[in-house]
Order: sequence, then C-alpha cells, then structure tokens
Amino acid sequence: MEGGRYVMKPVYTLLTVAILSLLLTLVYVSLWEPQGEPLNVSTLQNEDLLELTGSTARLSGDNYLLTATAYSQAIYASAQDKDRPGAVVLVRDDDPAVALATTRLQHMPVNAPMLFVTENGTTIPEETRDELERLRPEGVMMDNNVQVYIVGDIDQSVAEEVKQLKMKPRVISASNPIELSEVLDEYIAVLESNHRQIVFIASTDALEYAYPAANWNAHQGDGFAFVTPEGVPEETRRMLEKRWPYYPYIYVFAPSSVVDEDVMAELSQYGHVQRIPGDTPQEMAVRWAGYKDSGHRTSWLVGYRPRSVGWGYAEPGHNMLLASPDDWRVIVPSGVLSHMGKHGFLLLTGPDGELQDTLRSYLQVLKPDPTHPSQQVFNFAWIIGNDVSDETVRELDDLLKVSSLSTNNSNLSNLNNSSSPENNTLPASETIPGNADNTINSTT
Repeated sequence: MEGGRYVMKPVYTLLTVAILSLLLTLVYVSLWEPQGEPLNVSTLQNEDLLELTGSTARLSGDNYLLTATAYSQAIYASAQDKDRPGAVVLVRDDDPAVALATTRLQHMPVNAPMLFVTENGTTIPEETRDELERLRPEGVMMDNNVQVYIVGDIDQSVAEEVKQLKMKPRVISASNPIELSEVLDEYIAVLESNHRQIVFIASTDALEYAYPAANWNAHQGDGFAFVTPEGVPEETRRMLEKRWPYYPYIYVFAPSSVVDEDVMAELSQYGHVQRIPGDTPQEMAVRWAGYKDSGHRTSWLVGYRPRSVGWGYAEPGHNMLLASPDDWRVIVPSGVLSHMGKHGFLLLTGPDGELQDTLRSYLQVLKPDPTHPSQQVFNFAWIIGNDVSDETVRELDDLLKVSSLSTNNSNLSNLNNSSSPENNTLPASETIPGNADNTINSTT
C-alpha cells in the first residue's frame, strides 16, 4: 500500500496478462472445427484414368459413383474450412429429371457437389459415404447449418444414416419431378427472399436437351421447371405466376419437334419466352455456349436489375466440359465444375462418339492465335467420364490449342493474296453457325 492505494507489482501484471492470453488462446482453439485428412494424391494415382494433353484433362472413375466423386475432389480439397463445400446434395441414381432440377441447389448460398444414393433411393453407397466423410461440409449458415440435402423420393433411412455420420440433413421431397421443381423453387425463394425471374424449361420427354441448362444452373442457380407433351403442368403455371408483378424470362431447351408452338404460346401467357436454337442435344449445347440474352429485367427506373443469360462466348480463352450423352449420371453431377473452379460450359459428342461439324466450327471461333508469351490466352477442357474416346480427345486438343505461327501466317498470306471478294469468303464447312441468331440483346 502506498498513500492508501494498492500498487500491483510488474511481475504480477505480466503474470495476469499471460494467464488471460493463455485462456483466450485455449477458448479460440476449442472453437476450431476438426480438419479433414490431406488428400492422398500423386501423379501415379489412378494413372490409367488420368489422361492429359496440352489443353485437356480427363476426370473419371471406374464407375459413375466414383466419377461424381472425382468432380467433387477436383473442386473441394477440404483440407481446411475455406475449401470445404457448404453442403452436399444427394439424389437418386435412377431419377434424371430430379437430378436436373436439383442442379440449381448447387449454386450459392448452398455451394454443393452432387453425389448419388442407390438401390431405389434406400442406400448410401460406400463411394458416396467415403466422400461425405472426407468433405465434412461446413454447413449452410442461411439454413441453420444444414450439411446434406437429400432431394427426391428417397427413403428416410438415408437421412438417419447421415445423422449417424454426425451431419445435419434436410429432406426436400415430392411425388414427382414436376412437383419437386416447384418445391425447390419455393425453398430457394425463401433463402434468397425472392423468386428468380429467369426460368429454364425442359420437357419431361427429352431431358437430354436440358443438360447444358443444368450446368448453367449449377453456375447461376436460376429457376427450372418442366413441360409435358400435354402442355404446361399446373405446378409450372404456379411457379411462373409467383413472379408477379414482374414477368419472368423463360428459356425453353427443346426443339419444336419436342415442345410445339402451342406449348410455347401457353408459356408466353406468363412472360417473355425464348427457344434456345438447336435440333439435336449436341447442336443445342453449342448454341447455348455462344448464346447471350441481356437487357433490363425488373424495371426501367425503380428497382432496376440487369439481365444477362447465357455464356455468350465467341472468343478464345475459355474453359469447357466435353461429355458423351450416353449416361446422364456422368453428365449431371459435372455441374459442380461449372459452378466452381474453371466455370466450364458443357459440350456433347455425337451418338458415334465423335465431334460433330457444328462443334468443330464453333471451336474454330475459340481457337487462340499466337501472341506474346506473357499475353497468350489458352482454352481448356475437362473430359467427363470414360465414354469419350482418346481419338476424340486428341482431336479436341488440336482444335483448342494455340494456332501455330506457320498456319497463322499462311492464312494471312492467303487473305492478302485474294483478288476478289468471293475469295475472302470462308468455305461452307468453316462457316460459323448462327452468330447473329444466337446473340440476343433484348431491352424488353
């Protein structure tokens, strides 16, 4: 005591500070979440499945379950919290329509890869369970930290098994894919406090045309609904009506042979309708890669929000996915590669496994010319699954890589030596299809 005051000795002050610092450190460490095991990856692992060229890399597994896992591992290292997904989406391996509609759930704020349950929706296979345990999703904060979304007609035992893995599930179910698309729409509207004005339409009788839309939706999370050969279902009508007082922008992924003009007229009662051009799934995928519709969305002055729909790529320097259309279970989960990572758009091989002329012509547009090494742009493609042959991959690589200087100079020389306008016209086989038709700058 000095002058009636208590004076703490410096040593006690330092000791107090040290104890408080130690306590704060212990509290902070106790809040850490357990970290996953590092990925055991080497250049020799799955050597027979990993095939690389200058512009491509194949992502695949021995079966579709492991292929979906390969997509997940390519995007989410999960070695620490910042590279974990928010959640994982589980769908049945025998319900492609539900899987297509569910791709919009992969977008933010959920941020999730797609994996499969098997045996008519009753079993989490070993491949899926192992990946769930590796990922250990951090949880979707906006949805009370849900870690696993179980979507579709899936047995309750799956949710119980997820709980046994010490993860929090949410079940989103409906009696059919058409109804499920409405349920998903309402759920996402609750998360985002709004209904998306962009709505994609697929036909239940021709789902393969909507594969490119599914990859875009994993990237952007827009609305997704179905029509049938009989017309517009009541569930889809209700979805579109909920966009009132603003009308939706509706994009139909089906040719007129699948969704006729009568159905298009029905849809036009609810908003602005566009049909994505293309007579085959392969052609529609190419057209969608170059398609862009932009302009106003909700208002001219009050509450203005811009609209920009479609990849709209017509220059070098992009990433893409190439898949065979034979197995939807290989294609649909690849949406996570459009959502995160390289943000690639989807292209399809022909029924014979080869690149079709429409795709070859489009890739000529994307082919880079040589520039300065520090400024050179490149293209890159993920080869999805094992159904794309090595010969097709080599052809794709040649179409994507930078043009050789000799070829480039030869082309310039041929153009400079042309003596008539006719000589400056590309041969029919090199004409790029539909540039004007596929780019829409609507201000509606």
